[in-house]
Amino acid sequence: MTSDLVATGDTVRAASGRLTSDGVVADWEFAAVPDAMADLWDSVSPVAGLSTFTAALSQGRGPDPAVRLRVRAGDAYRRPRDEPPHVPGGPWASYTERESARRIHWPAREASATAGLLTASSSGLAGAGTAGNGHARTLVEVSASNESFRRKLFRMSLIAPLMLTGGVALVHGVALARDGFTVLLVGDSGAGKSTLGLAAFARGWHVVAEDLVFVSAGRNVVPLFLSGAWECRAHPADRALISRITGTELRGRDSGLPEDHRGRTCFFPVPASDEPPPVRPHPIDLLVFVDRNGNAPVAEGQRVGQVLGAGPRSTLGAVAKLLRLDFSGVVRETEETLRGLVDRLPRRLFAVSGRPADDVRAFLESLDRWADVGARS
Repeated sequence: MTSDLVATGDTVRAASGRLTSDGVVADWEFAAVPDAMADLWDSVSPVAGLSTFTAALSQGRGPDPAVRLRVRAGDAYRRPRDEPPHVPGGPWASYTERESARRIHWPAREASATAGLLTASSSGLAGAGTAGNGHARTLVEVSASNESFRRKLFRMSLIAPLMLTGGVALVHGVALARDGFTVLLVGDSGAGKSTLGLAAFARGWHVVAEDLVFVSAGRNVVPLFLSGAWECRAHPADRALISRITGTELRGRDSGLPEDHRGRTCFFPVPASDEPPPVRPHPIDLLVFVDRNGNAPVAEGQRVGQVLGAGPRSTLGAVAKLLRLDFSGVVRETEETLRGLVDRLPRRLFAVSGRPADDVRAFLESLDRWADVGARS
């Protein structure tokens, strides 16, 4: 992956480059929002971490990519004239096709102005059309009113074709590592994986991946961070609780996105030290099911699909549809990979009580014990 940054001082004003893997060639451009105030993201490349991700998926199959893209993130979101009004409880996003253009629109929610827009076209726009080898080139344009959301959509536009052509499973969970020992937390949405992962982070564990955990067929976690930082969804009260229990102040930045229906907010933690984030695939040593409802699949032969992190209605699945890529393959591959994880790896069940103070303490004690046992085995 190559990139060029145009900077003023420590502030990135624009970035561009090319991302190349066995199946994808993507020329990308990312422009800073005009007149934006100083922000956490100013000195962070919008594609930080993608070189590791790309290298881990490369299989050396040859120089004839099936997907050619030009992905361009422009300035702040401008509300389209035909934008449908947001309806409480309505669809999370709308997908439309008009002539040669396809569009996914995330409607604005209340006064937070978190709307985003992805537009894709294979013809009729500058830079689109047909590549030299006959493959169609797709132009994808990204905009959003919130900077962290804009970066997320931009990276999803690059990750979706990489994932769908590279052979990797996608798990909804949290991957933690310390002293060469890697733990993968999985479980139903809302079980508490992010909160427990944040507690481990405050205790000195590395977060290798959060929410979107990419796992290779060899049961390795591929590090991936959103815009150079990892995104954690946790209740502010839980963050304060973790700081009290661990004695570590959690530093970071709230994304500005609205809280979700559980009252959680998106938070981008930063480590207390200057140690860089993980940059190599990590073999998984232990699988931990975080269980709130008593239905975690911890025995061989049980279905593990409920820990799948993406489907056709997810953001990543929506981007795949926008790019006209088949999402069914990764769903099958994820199911097979997860079965392999359940059948072949040591695993534990952590039952969540619903009392955050008790859960955090019990989990940290269990995590240290599991790591000690793993180090001796």
